Amino acid sequence: MGDTAQQIIDLAEDAIATKGYSAFSFREIAALMGIKSASIHYHFPTKPHLGLAVASRYRQGYAAALADIDAQDLTPEAALASLVNIYRQQLGNGERMSVCMMLAAEIKLLPVEIQQEMQAFYALNIDWLQHLVQRRQPTWLPAESRVLACQLFALLQGALMGAKTQGSPEYFEQAVVALAKLWPQ
Repeated sequence: MGDTAQQIIDLAEDAIATKGYSAFSFREIAALMGIKSASIHYHFPTKPHLGLAVASRYRQGYAAALADIDAQDLTPEAALASLVNIYRQQLGNGERMSVCMMLAAEIKLLPVEIQQEMQAFYALNIDWLQHLVQRRQPTWLPAESRVLACQLFALLQGALMGAKTQGSPEYFEQAVVALAKLWPQ
């Protein structure tokens, strides 16, 4: 993918993260780039094509970050702390929400392809967390690990959303304290 297509995806990602999928347009992105809308259509024939490119890149970025954590061969607790740091880094983006939160808020309005990409994003995260829980609690049944993985993911998502909504990084820090309490002793 060329530089122009990457720049279009970057601007679309920022638009989705700040105002949502439904609120951004090719015309707006073209104006920011100083090009015509037709030039955007050359790279992405329709808005769903562009939205899918954003969601896919976002999921792939998370997959790479999770693979990096796995490559470090950390304890489950240290691996979870590394994931928390990924979320913590998103706090620095000001009023910008995460792409997954904004797309999740509009899930029923999104084209099917983007809905499926969001489902893949959630599955990626929950599966990774389930594997982490299973490493920490090897005697647990997969269903037990899955429940805790969903709780951990929900807590991280909620902590980030609450911190963004309230403009309070402290909210995030207070909420993630509960992660340690969820780990069985």
